[in-house]
Parts: sequence; C-alpha cells; structure tokens
Amino acid sequence: MKKQIHYFAPLLVLASLSACGLEPQERYERAQESFAQSNFEAARLDLVSALKEQAGDSRLLTLLARTQIAMGDGEGALLTLDTLGKSSSKPDDFLALLAEAEVLRGQFDQALEIVAGEQSTSAYRAAALAHIGLKNVESAREAIDSGLAINAEDAALLATSARFELATGNSDLARQRADLALKVAPRMHDALLVAAQISASTNRLSAALAAYDQGLKAHPASIEIRMGKIATLGDLDRIEEASGLLDETVKMAPENDKLLFLQARLAIENSDWNKARSLLQDKESLLRNNPNMQIIYAQALLELGQVEQARTWLLPIVRRYPGQRFARQLLGDSQLRSGDARDAFATLRILAQRPDASPQELGLAAKAAQLIGDPLAKDFSDRAKLPAPEWFGGEMAKADAALRNGNWALASKSYQRIADRLARPNAMVLNNLAYAKGKQGKQQEAVKLALRAVAVDPENASVLDTAGVLLIESGTDRQRGKAFLMKAANLAPENRAIARHLAQAQ
Repeated sequence: MKKQIHYFAPLLVLASLSACGLEPQERYERAQESFAQSNFEAARLDLVSALKEQAGDSRLLTLLARTQIAMGDGEGALLTLDTLGKSSSKPDDFLALLAEAEVLRGQFDQALEIVAGEQSTSAYRAAALAHIGLKNVESAREAIDSGLAINAEDAALLATSARFELATGNSDLARQRADLALKVAPRMHDALLVAAQISASTNRLSAALAAYDQGLKAHPASIEIRMGKIATLGDLDRIEEASGLLDETVKMAPENDKLLFLQARLAIENSDWNKARSLLQDKESLLRNNPNMQIIYAQALLELGQVEQARTWLLPIVRRYPGQRFARQLLGDSQLRSGDARDAFATLRILAQRPDASPQELGLAAKAAQLIGDPLAKDFSDRAKLPAPEWFGGEMAKADAALRNGNWALASKSYQRIADRLARPNAMVLNNLAYAKGKQGKQQEAVKLALRAVAVDPENASVLDTAGVLLIESGTDRQRGKAFLMKAANLAPENRAIARHLAQAQ
C-alpha cells in the first residue's frame, strides 16, 4: 500500500507559473507526458488547472484519479471519482479505480464490495490489493490467479503478482512474473520497480542497481525507484553517491517519511549519531509505527550516551520481537552501560548460547556474566576470541554469497570478520577480502591484503591472479603484477580468466 504523499512541494509555484497561458488540451497532453514519466505532482497541477476551465471533462478527471492513486492520495482520488461517476463517459476500469482508492484509504471491505461480481483483470487486481490489506493471503492469490486466467499478459496484474510473491517468500515466481510484465510493458513503472526489488531482496545488488538505473531512465521523477537505488547504493557502501541522490530526492519530496528513514540510516552508516538523532527525535508518532526506525534511533541515542532513553525504545521492541537479534544486542549493551548487569545477562544469554553467536554478542554476554559472577563468563569469553564452527560456517556462506552477487560491502565486512578471528591467516579469505575491497575502489587496502594472501600461499594460482591484477590496476607495481600473473598462468595453464588477465597486462 502507498501512503499519501505530497511530492515536489518546492516546485509548486514554478510549475504553476509555467502552466500560465496553456490551453486545457495542452495541459492535458503535458499531464499525460508527466504521468508516463511518474512525475505525478506535475501531472496533477496541469490537470487541476485544466479542470478549472473544463470542469467535468471525463478525460481530465480520469487521468487525475489515476494520478492521485499513483501518489497514494486515496481521499483525493475518491473525490475525483465521485465527480467522474456523474459523467456519461466513465473509463472501463472505473469500479477498479474506485476500489483501489478505497484500498489506499484502508477501507478494504468496502473495496471488495465495489468489485464484487466484476470479472476483469483490473477488478481482480483491486480485489487482490484489498485482500493483501486484510492479510488474506490465499484470497489474494485466488484473485490474482482469476485475473491472470482472463489475461495472462496483463502487465499491471503481473507486477502486482510479482510484488505479492516476493512478500510471501516466493522469489522465483516473483522473478518470472516481473520478467513477463517487463516483456509485455518494458517501460511500466511498477514492473521495473519490482524487478529491481526482487534482485535487491536476493542480495544481487549489482543487478538491482542496474535495474533501478533502467527504471530511472524511463521514470526519472519516481520517488520509489530513487529510494530503491539509494538503499542499494548504501548496501554497496557507495555512501557518497547514495547521499548525493538522497539530498536531491529529499528536495523533490520533503515530506516523505521513507526518505527520512533513509537519511537516518545513512547517518548511522557514517557513524553520525547526532544527525541520526536530530532527524528522528521530533518524529515520535512516526517512530511508534516503525520498529526499524526505532532501532536506528535507539542506536544513535546509545552511542551518544543517552542510555536510559535508548532502553526505553529498545525494551518494547525486544518484547514484541524477541528474535530481533540486533535490537536484543543493543538492549543488552544499554543495560550494561546503565549498570544493570543482571538484566543484561538475561537479555544477552539467549544470543550467546546460540551456536552461531557473533563475537560481539559473546563479548557483551561475557562481560555481563563476569559482572554477576556467572560461570558461563569464561565459555562466552573463549568463544568470543575463537568463535564456534557454526559461526564461521554461517559467516563464510554469507561472505561467499555476497561475493557472487556483487555485494562488495557485505562481502568485505563478512570476510573481515572472519579474518579477524582466525587463529592463523587464511590465504583465500584474504584473497577474497582483497578482491571485494578492490571492487569497492579501495585499491591500496586491497593490494596490501592481496600481498598478505600471497605470503601465506605463494603457489596458489587464484591468489597470485588477484594480487597481480590489483598491483597493475592500482598502478602500484606493474612489473611485479605481471610476474605474479605469469606464475599464476604457469600454475594453472587451463584457467582462461588468468590467461586473459595476463594477455591484458602485456
């Protein structure tokens, strides 16, 4: 569901001035172009202006209702559709539009009543959205399937289905539906958006970024696509790019709560605790409905030494979501900082006794146990220094998957955590960490890691290949890089990638 959002407020005056002197038909045509590019506020302004001169025009009213729905303005759409309902020229999907407006207003049962008995893809799509709002998963799926039985290539319904399947954990079917929607309608906003979201949800971040870029080419004013790209850039640790795009997008939609969340999240990534707190401290009503935002706010408060305030936010989250590990870790940390070691131990013990407990969780639990004299202190402390095989296995799987999917930031963090806790240096861990750092543009750091990997295993062709490429690409030592590549090629003569790298270095 989309929340009501008023986009591009700073541009209203400018857009109004630029509309002066245009005929209603010109405004309508320009609104069509704006709508096609997802510049909904510009479209709305032109349509409202045109309706002042041609009140009751069904074309203008229909496009205005579609625009308001796209903006998440259910109340405005309902008023527009009420006027349109008195016209003799209503669109074929009038009832579906009316139902979708009710969905945006949270009136899900009313939406289902409106389309009851209607047998069209648009009606079944509206019914599916209403069932999703009511959390009737099977009814939503039945409505989608009924619509697709009428037209298996309805792009809007396919995009809705893709989003639904993604939300219910069926990413493979979601991908199939999104791909088909894009095949039918390559420029369709919702299809482009959900295709990118599917890639992001499966940690295929490079593919997600490419998909968001494709979406922005077709819909440069789309706030949702911009937000997706910002989040993905953040996940890729491309913070400067993410911040630049975020600043630009906030100017376009200054009242958008989701953008506020992204601003706070980037501030946390930059360890700018003051900024994260200042962004959220006056948004209590918003925070109450967003657990993820509460966690970010509590983390900022904790890092700024406002321990009791952090505990106040964290305790209800942990009670409501006992499996939320990071919130539980923060709560235990806050209890320790406030001198409440016994409660801290009760909070953290659950995490520390997991076979895949992280070193951070174990370290905090060990400290709490030591303060209250619990004998588990030594066990937790020992495991923090040398984590269990389950932790290493899980972290290695996460790191390897991130590397395959081009999620360089996550790969770097995971391999670094592993490298920091190995009893002896591991050549392939260092090699993969070097490769990920290189992809992040951190060339000098990558070279140092690659050379450490070579020192550990100088006869490993893959390690020599990584070091050779990095030495050449960074401009550190081209001759040494070529020597490494030649040795790698001799060790693995059938490896095409190494042969290609050597040929490029000649």
